[in-house]
Amino acid sequence: MLGINVTQENHILSLEIDRPSAKNAINQDMYKALADTIEACQSNNSVRAILLHAQGGVFTSGNDMQDFLAISHGAQDNHAGRFIKALIRNKKPVVAVVEGAAIGIGTTLLQFCDFVFISPNAFFKTPFAQLGLCPEFASSQYLSRLIGIRKAKAMLMLGEIMTAEEALSLGFVTSLSYNPMEDANSCLDQLTLLPPSAMQISKSMLVDFEVNELIDTVDAENKQLFHLLTQPEAREAITAFLEKRPADFSQF
Repeated sequence: MLGINVTQENHILSLEIDRPSAKNAINQDMYKALADTIEACQSNNSVRAILLHAQGGVFTSGNDMQDFLAISHGAQDNHAGRFIKALIRNKKPVVAVVEGAAIGIGTTLLQFCDFVFISPNAFFKTPFAQLGLCPEFASSQYLSRLIGIRKAKAMLMLGEIMTAEEALSLGFVTSLSYNPMEDANSCLDQLTLLPPSAMQISKSMLVDFEVNELIDTVDAENKQLFHLLTQPEAREAITAFLEKRPADFSQF
C-alpha cells in the first residue's frame, strides 16, 4: 500500500513501513494510508493491538523532503496532520519495533506508542531546527516529560542524537535487545489475551485527560512549522539536503 504494508492476524493489525529506496521516508500517500488504517480500526473489534515496524534496518528517515519542498512552494499537507491526530486519539494499544535510524517524525511518533522495543543500533534524532523548522507532533511539550528538559532541548534545538542506551536509561523505550521483534511479539501476545475493553479503558484513563491539550499543541506547532516552510531559511536547508551539500545560512 504505497510504502505501507497493512496486514491483520490474531487480533494484531500490522503497519509496516516499506520504502527502502528512500530509507523509509514517509510521504503524503503513506501518511494517508496510516491515518486511514488507524482511524478505521477504532471501530473494528477484531483489532486488539497495533504493531508499527519497518523493513530494511531503518525505522524511518523522517518526512519525505520532496514533500517538504512542495509545501514550501504552496502545496498542502493533507494527511500528515491527520496521521498525527489519529495516533494521539487512537484507543488501541500500540507496540513499535525500531531498528536503525528513527529521524524526525520517526522519533516523535514514538511518544504516543505504548510499548517501544529497540535494537542496539537504533538511534533517535529530531533535526527540525537544522532544517529551518520547529518541533512537531506535540514534541515541544511532550518530549521533555518523557526524557527530561535538558535532553529534549539538546535534541529539538541542536539536533543531538539520542542513542539506544540513552533512550532506555531515560525511559523513552520499553526495552533494548538484539531481538526486538521477538520481545514485541511477546508483548502483543499478552495484549491480545487480555480483556479488550478493560485494556482500551485503561489506556484511555492514562492519556485521555490530555488528548485535547495535545491536539491543540499539534495545531499550534503545525501553524508555525508550515509558516517556516515558506521562509528562505527552510528552503535553503531543504534544498541543500536534497543537493547533498552543507546549508549556507550566512545570508540570513
